[in-house]
Amino acid sequence: GRVYRCRLFYGNGTARLVRESTWRDDGSGVVHDLGSHLLDTIQFWFGRTLDDFSVYSSNRFENKSPDHVVFGAESVLPKIECELSLLSWRNSFRADIVGEEGSIHVDSLCKWSESTLTVRRRILPSGVPRETVEVVAKGDPTWKLEYEHFKVLCARRSPTDLTNDRKLQQSLNRLGSEAIRMSI
Repeated sequence: GRVYRCRLFYGNGTARLVRESTWRDDGSGVVHDLGSHLLDTIQFWFGRTLDDFSVYSSNRFENKSPDHVVFGAESVLPKIECELSLLSWRNSFRADIVGEEGSIHVDSLCKWSESTLTVRRRILPSGVPRETVEVVAKGDPTWKLEYEHFKVLCARRSPTDLTNDRKLQQSLNRLGSEAIRMSI
């Protein structure tokens, strides 16, 4: 079915470390630091362009650069909202995707602790949804896999295409500039 809405939260507790760094507490702050991961995820999950995203709120609670930013896109489905924070005090990731047939909820990443995937299948016209919950508890499985994949690509001399990276960088620069202007 159609996906109506996606809400993503990505946060960590590095505000103090960023503030104490002469080079990290500069520019767009959390937008480039954590926003790159959410925009990349949105492109991967939904195949969406990022041209219609805009900043809803931007704050500098503890840093010179933005340390808490909310941005999103409302012009087409799925409607998307992203929240980024250096003020979570613990690494945190959450995704809530709501659609015509039900919803999917991801809580945390297994690289930090256990990760929970909850899938709710809608009962029509109304009722308690059928729900499945899967918990994954293991160390960071991504770093080693990504590194091994990178080495294979290098050995094959695989061609590269930076088109997507350039588009992602353009979107980050635009959102970063908006976040800086809004948080002054």
